[in-house]
Order: sequence, then C-alpha cells, then structure tokens
Amino acid sequence: MEEIAEVAETLSHDDLLEITKSSLVNLLRSDSLLSDLPSDIILEEIISLTAVEHGQSISITIFRENEPSLKVIVAQNATVRELKKAIARHFEIHQQRTGNKVKISWKYIWRTYDLSFDSIILDDNSSFISNYGVTNKVTLNFKKKRKKPKQ
Repeated sequence: MEEIAEVAETLSHDDLLEITKSSLVNLLRSDSLLSDLPSDIILEEIISLTAVEHGQSISITIFRENEPSLKVIVAQNATVRELKKAIARHFEIHQQRTGNKVKISWKYIWRTYDLSFDSIILDDNSSFISNYGVTNKVTLNFKKKRKKPKQ
C-alpha cells in the first residue's frame, strides 16, 4: 500500500485523473451488468437508472424522423411538462458526449412538434403521462403539428 502512495505522490493531478478514468472504463467494459453504460456516465444518469430498477421511474423511447431515437427516464407520476424537460436534458447530455454545440430552441420544438402515443397527442402539459396510457418501455413519436386552417 505504501508503494502505491509513493507512486501517487510522483504523478501529477492530470496523470492521476487519466489513470482513474481508464481504470473505470476498463471496469465498466469488463462487467456484464455495467458494460452497456457510457464510460463518461454522470451521477444523474446512475440515479435515474437505479430508480428504474427499483420501479420508481419508467424508461421511454422517443422516435424522431430521420434521427436516432432517445431513451428517456422519468418518474412514474410525471407530467407531460416533466417528460418534455427530461427529453431536453437527455438531448443536452447527448450533445455534450458527441461534442455538438448546436443550440436547440425547445420553445420552437414544442411549438412545431407534438409527442404522440398510439396516435394520441400528449397535448396537456399539466396532465400526467399515465393518463395517456404511457407506461414503462413504451415508444413515443415526435409528430409535426398540423396547421389550423384560418377562419
């Protein structure tokens, strides 16, 4: 143990960080239960995944036209507004991982698109997602809003 402490004292802070990160990556890759986790997972994601395993949260897949799907985790009693915030947060984490710095206007997204489940539009932000029949491991779709005819 003293040998490790002596070696650690000779290394710089950046070197220790690099060794720790590479050790964690190797640990995650070698464990069958943890191998599907990203190597740069954050505490927020670990807490969310643990809540799903304990039945406190649900996992929802969001399909988007011509784009990769998103896997979002929300509380079982979440509202549509909370689901939309979770989608925005998930996308933000995804962009950080990919190094993409494109600014997304979520106000524009929600003005242009609806979320739908089994052809039902989730249109009431204060309504619970369970009222629409959304449960664990369901798939929601982004659906372009139809323009209302002018009268």
